[in-house]
Amino acid sequence: MLPKEVFERRLRQAVKSSTFMVQNEAQQKHDFITRTAQLERAVDTKFSFDNGNNIGVVYIDNQVAPYGIFIHQGTKPHTIKPKTKRALRWVPMAGNSFFFAKEVHHPGTKSDPFLYEALERKRNDVFDTFSKATGLAINDLSNSDWLGAKEKEIRIDI
Repeated sequence: MLPKEVFERRLRQAVKSSTFMVQNEAQQKHDFITRTAQLERAVDTKFSFDNGNNIGVVYIDNQVAPYGIFIHQGTKPHTIKPKTKRALRWVPMAGNSFFFAKEVHHPGTKSDPFLYEALERKRNDVFDTFSKATGLAINDLSNSDWLGAKEKEIRIDI
């Protein structure tokens, strides 16, 4: 295997490992209160290894939890009005009756940037993962025929 292929393979492994590490951290540690764990399940990953790019992305899947961006980024104070009915209806937290209103003035939601915080907490682990991957690639090359058959010979074919 050529040196470039060895490094590419090890870097792809490091990208995958690091991406999953950040995803797991974001799913485990956050400030929002979860009732259904739907937002945790919406934290997903995708990869792009085309044309020499090694990209791993951790993101919130809007198909799984469309409200995820509002929790992550927060919201400004806003007015909520019914779309198809004449009034809004909800059940209070400690009751079994309904409240009705023609509109509600929502105070806004504080942001919980748990994806950014997960990356920040795992930053050193990500660096370590890439450091180990680079060391493994060098080790793979030093144990291969690519460097030459004799101990004092180094053959470089690019």
